[in-house]
Amino acid sequence: MRRYIEILRLPGILRVTASQLLARLPLGMIALATLLHVEHSVGSYAVAGVTVACVSVGEAVAAPILSRLVGVTGVPLTLMVAAVANAASLVLLSAVPLEGATPFLIGLLVGVSVPPVMPAIRAVYPRLVPRDKVGSLFALDTTAQELIWVGGPILAVLLSSSLSTAFALWVAAGITLVGTAWFVTTPKLADVTIPRATEAAGRVLRYRSVQIAMVSSGALVASFTALELGVVARFDGDEAIAGLLLAASALGSLIGGLLLGHRRFRLREIVGALAIVAAGTALAGVDRGVGLLLVALFISGFGFAPALAALYYMVSNEVDEKSSTEAFGWLNTAALFGGAAGAAIAGLVSESLGVPGAFLVAVLLATSATVSPAIARVRGPLPGLAH
Repeated sequence: MRRYIEILRLPGILRVTASQLLARLPLGMIALATLLHVEHSVGSYAVAGVTVACVSVGEAVAAPILSRLVGVTGVPLTLMVAAVANAASLVLLSAVPLEGATPFLIGLLVGVSVPPVMPAIRAVYPRLVPRDKVGSLFALDTTAQELIWVGGPILAVLLSSSLSTAFALWVAAGITLVGTAWFVTTPKLADVTIPRATEAAGRVLRYRSVQIAMVSSGALVASFTALELGVVARFDGDEAIAGLLLAASALGSLIGGLLLGHRRFRLREIVGALAIVAAGTALAGVDRGVGLLLVALFISGFGFAPALAALYYMVSNEVDEKSSTEAFGWLNTAALFGGAAGAAIAGLVSESLGVPGAFLVAVLLATSATVSPAIARVRGPLPGLAH
């Protein structure tokens, strides 16, 4: 905690951290708000689910492109143009009749216009603080973002149920504009320039750190979405308990990030953090009541934020600064595709094996995330890490 307090006391860092979190808060709202609005409008969860999938696919495809564009047009212009387009797409979704392919097309627009705040800020972090504090800043960011995934869905449900599903989309649009504007006008960023990439698009994928982080973080996120589906399916009809259990996972990640995220992770610590996730996920598959599941999900979440922080730090250490935004854009794409794949595979397996099938998929994916850095180590030391 002392390290985090020291970082937040540095001039301008608190505003940078708070503003980028606010700008990213709609990421925790959009999927659920879209699902609720489309289902309310057309009366079909199938159509609503496909619309949400279109949002994810659009964001996954556009993330590396927009992230690379940051180095060409600059952080403020790229992010604000995307924010305006994203807000307009959300308002459009709330206002037009959702007939035929309309919700799918608008969903794609919403996805491709998501401002690349996450890749931009993670590319900028090494320029904001002394080198020995960069790892702690990544850990603080990865830990604090749990507030997005807890607060965003809660806000979307409250607004949709108490006011209207359209209003939830309007609020997400408004927060996107206000948060992004606050972020790009932060004085701390005024003198920070992200160099224009000189390599061909996609060349950043040749870095081993990017490859390893994409595989491991993608599998990690996929494991969580599969686990999430399993929890929701197990408590079908009792969303309150399911929500409480998933909140325990987020709380575990938050505490794990605060306690462990600032440490300089070596390979064995990364594997250890990922192993904690896998162990908690496996324990969650044991049907012994809500109490055990609550503990298991907390354990599963405990290693999540520290492992992600270490993987991001590894990438920032190896990748050239001209390619860093694109690199983090690809990591975002890996997480999005991982999340979609985890939910889809868990859904298909649970059709034949029942609810335990979803937990089995989650365990296998978490195990894959755990062993992938160790397997990659066979080819030589991992870049950016002590061994």
